[in-house]
Amino acid sequence: MAKKRNNKKTKKTTTTTNNNNNNSEVLETISLPYSASGQLVSNVLSRDIKIDKFSVQMLGRQLIADTTLELNWGKRYGLIGFNGSGKSTMIKCLGKRLVEIPSHMDIYFVDQEQAPTDQTPVEAILDQLHEDINRLENEAEKIAASPDGGDSERLMDLYEQIEDLNPDTAKAKVSKILHGLGFTHDMMSKKCKDFSGGWRMRISLAKALFIKPSMLLLDEPTNHLDLEACVWLENYLKTYNRILLIVSHSQDFLNNVCTNIIHIYNGRLHYYTGNYDQYVKTRLEKEENQMKRYYWEQEQIRHMKEYIGRFGSGNAKMASQAKSKEKVLKKMQDQGLTEAVIEEKALSFIFNDCGKLPLPVLTVQDVSFGYTKDKLLYKNLEFGLDLDSRVALVGPNGVGKSTLLKLMVGTLVPTSGQIKTHPHLKIGYYHQHLSDKLDDNISPLEYMMKEFDEEEKVMRRVIGRFGITGKDQTTAIGKLSDGIKSRVVFAWLAYSTPHMLFLDEPTNHLDMESIDALAYAINQFEGGLMLVSHDFRLINQVANEIWVCENQNIRKFEGDIVEYKQHLIDKLKKQEEEEE
Repeated sequence: MAKKRNNKKTKKTTTTTNNNNNNSEVLETISLPYSASGQLVSNVLSRDIKIDKFSVQMLGRQLIADTTLELNWGKRYGLIGFNGSGKSTMIKCLGKRLVEIPSHMDIYFVDQEQAPTDQTPVEAILDQLHEDINRLENEAEKIAASPDGGDSERLMDLYEQIEDLNPDTAKAKVSKILHGLGFTHDMMSKKCKDFSGGWRMRISLAKALFIKPSMLLLDEPTNHLDLEACVWLENYLKTYNRILLIVSHSQDFLNNVCTNIIHIYNGRLHYYTGNYDQYVKTRLEKEENQMKRYYWEQEQIRHMKEYIGRFGSGNAKMASQAKSKEKVLKKMQDQGLTEAVIEEKALSFIFNDCGKLPLPVLTVQDVSFGYTKDKLLYKNLEFGLDLDSRVALVGPNGVGKSTLLKLMVGTLVPTSGQIKTHPHLKIGYYHQHLSDKLDDNISPLEYMMKEFDEEEKVMRRVIGRFGITGKDQTTAIGKLSDGIKSRVVFAWLAYSTPHMLFLDEPTNHLDMESIDALAYAINQFEGGLMLVSHDFRLINQVANEIWVCENQNIRKFEGDIVEYKQHLIDKLKKQEEEEE
């Protein structure tokens, strides 16, 4: 893939923003490629937020326009929409307070890794504990001392936050959160600077969960987590009792956590009560009723226009009735006619026919591997893969799932043993950083034409199958959303015609429609698959076997991914019972 050149233009914006740690208001000048506007109409003392004429722009492109943003206390919202619809941009704008939000509402937006300092994860999270407690106590004192007694609900919430941050129990609480996110006791003693970016992002998430702000904003929080940590986070967030706004591609996660769904559609926010499954059901019913109304109105209009055309200049009585129908028609039009439901274009990812290869395709013989000689991740592995293999690798982060894929594709060399592949085997390897190698300065269409030396009409059709349509085909890659960039990578991967797919977290940044299209394409694919994913639903759609990576080896799980998830839930419950 072509090397990436970063030459993004950003817009200079001056804004008042909240520091996530201490809620102090700091006036700072920052360069942002996005902006937002809107008018706060809810009471400044309210714990609910309502903003009229809410709009969001990205690099001058209008994503959300003149709609109403409404977030109510105690609700957990899932924010959904197609890739490029503005989900991540909207959540960033709220995190930066680019629209007015009551000053007493502290916001925590998890968008950056914990700084690589000499502090341990626990020390980093508790770093400003006393400052946070003092801030909350000062605010509580002001409210309690006000002549009218102040906002009692806000006062009770402050007391709850102060109790949650109790220094006597804080360290134990932080340790429990970190453990839930996959940190062992030994890892909690390491310095932050010794962790990878993914683990430092988990520290940032742990800090947000510990602080428990009035408004918690999470953009794909499961992207850096393994399946076990996903189950723990689901369980933790489903009792969040302030305002939670999540962008997530996981239907499982949205079903188990959310009380409400916000759908970005045609530049507006549409609200649904219930989890994701309830949203799907309600939206379908709503669209069916809308189309019934649309067809009824169109039939009425046709009859009236036909009558007016036939009798508008006839005898006095008929002409009078035609005139009346003209008035009825005008009134209907003035009040606004029901619009037809515009069906969202279905995606159809396709992996080209790869042909057959005789056995053996790929064999692993007595393979051991470790990044250091004294610490092996794998020892004496023995297995084979062919074009009928459909395997999902599961297990905690750090056991070597991604490492195993790198060994399979030849990025890493075994410490001992050997991996034999058929001489004509072509491998399609997707990993989380592949989109970083795209050239930001050329369009998806130009990129694909350059990579495959194909004419424009062929490449337009290829990338169109992957949902890269309209202006997105000719827009510089650097200006596209992460989701569209991921689709470019999959288009490139598919057109390479691999015999086997090795996919490492392929759902990161994809919307649910894209994930379903990917699952369909994999199921139609004639080659083999080895998958690492935290998305239970994708695994359930495409994997025939579940392989658990643990104790320097691999074992087949006797059951499907649904049973494996239940195994993780039972394990979590048992741990909680033992801690109590």
